[in-house]
Amino acid sequence: MALDVGRALKEGAERLASRNGALFVGAFLLVSLVGNVALDSAAVALEALTAELAAEAGQPAPESLPEGATPLAFDLPGSVISMLLVAWLLAWAATSVLAVRVMASEHTSAIPDELLSRRLTSATIHELVARVVVLTLVGVGFLLFVLPGVFLAICFYFVRPLIAIEDRNAIDAMTESWRLSRGDRLAVLGVMLGAVAVYVAISLAGSLGALVLSPVPGAGMAVSIAFAAVANVFWLAVSARAFVQLREPEEPEPEPTEGSGPDDEWDDPPGVEW
Repeated sequence: MALDVGRALKEGAERLASRNGALFVGAFLLVSLVGNVALDSAAVALEALTAELAAEAGQPAPESLPEGATPLAFDLPGSVISMLLVAWLLAWAATSVLAVRVMASEHTSAIPDELLSRRLTSATIHELVARVVVLTLVGVGFLLFVLPGVFLAICFYFVRPLIAIEDRNAIDAMTESWRLSRGDRLAVLGVMLGAVAVYVAISLAGSLGALVLSPVPGAGMAVSIAFAAVANVFWLAVSARAFVQLREPEEPEPEPTEGSGPDDEWDDPPGVEW
């Protein structure tokens, strides 16, 4: 079935505005908080380690991080920080898989247990592997020249829905996404550009809100993370709805009725026999 860009964006917005959309915004908000704690704590720990090594070597201490750059940093052991980083990556991948599954379904106010439990561990691992490979290929494409990066992003746009919805492995999902996008790549580009435009608009709104609330400790970052979660759920919902469109069966052509169609002009009149 041909991909309708406007329909994909509209249905993505509707899924975002649903009860399930709000649940996933909250889920990504929590996951992002864990990630920010891990990253900020890692940055502070790395700064302390660098300063210690410089002092031992008799070198001047490196420049310290700007004030307020790591508001969610905690004095944590390296092992705990590493565990938080791994947990953040796994949780982000798993939540992305679940969000795509739910947004592709007709459920908007409740999430069936089957969608939550079906091969989630396997899908999460394949999602992580595929994301690393795809982002690397697309990144190299952009570095070499912009157009190869755009082309690869289009061809691999449906990798996540294939993993989340059809339980494909990473390689199979990449191969099928390439095949599925063939013939609809301009439409896929339109969906991506529309989703990116909305994503950027939401992110900018979050940045402005964070700037306004910057005098309040922690408020600016909270607003920024919340808006980023909204933008991410919209992006996932649009990709899920676009995938659903391409997987819809073609409407069968109506069977010709008796006495209609160009070939009927050559039929013998009733009662004539040879």
